[in-house]
Amino acid sequence: GTQGVTEGMRTRVIMPFQSSYAETDHVLGHELVHVFQYDIAQEGDASGLQRMGTLPGWLIEGMAEYFSLGRNSELTAMWMRDAVERDSFPTVNQLNTDPRFFPYRYGQALWAYVAGRWGEKAVVDVYRSALRMGLDNAITSVLGEVPDSLSADWVAANKALYTAQLVGRTKPSDAGQRVVITDNKAGD
Repeated sequence: GTQGVTEGMRTRVIMPFQSSYAETDHVLGHELVHVFQYDIAQEGDASGLQRMGTLPGWLIEGMAEYFSLGRNSELTAMWMRDAVERDSFPTVNQLNTDPRFFPYRYGQALWAYVAGRWGEKAVVDVYRSALRMGLDNAITSVLGEVPDSLSADWVAANKALYTAQLVGRTKPSDAGQRVVITDNKAGD
């Protein structure tokens, strides 16, 4: 979200107008979560906003998507089914470092998993703790798991859920001819 504006200790949102009321509601809710995040970051000392800037995009944007859309998003489910089908589900470390994994969708899915397993308060607690002690330490402190274990559990839960849904369905590669090839260099 780029529409949030911070001025000292006061945070505001510029009213978004999208193509539908539902999309406007989503974007407004997403940006209001960012206000909430800024407010938490500003608690205590003045360096909270700087520390917020060091957190990975999946944590910030995924949290805004999770709290604005909820646990069940058809769009995010589509992304997760695709990752399971292609056997390319990311770890938490990959979400932190690899730009191929879209932070809004994967972040929302990871927060939905965390909230489903540890409760919604854990989402805020991990965020708040990550501002103080870094993400890896926050995951371990709040959830009682190291990031690698969280990753393995999250991947296993998604594979269990989506593999069953993929049984008997036509694979995308069997449904049509590939039109766009993305692995060639532009101009070749």
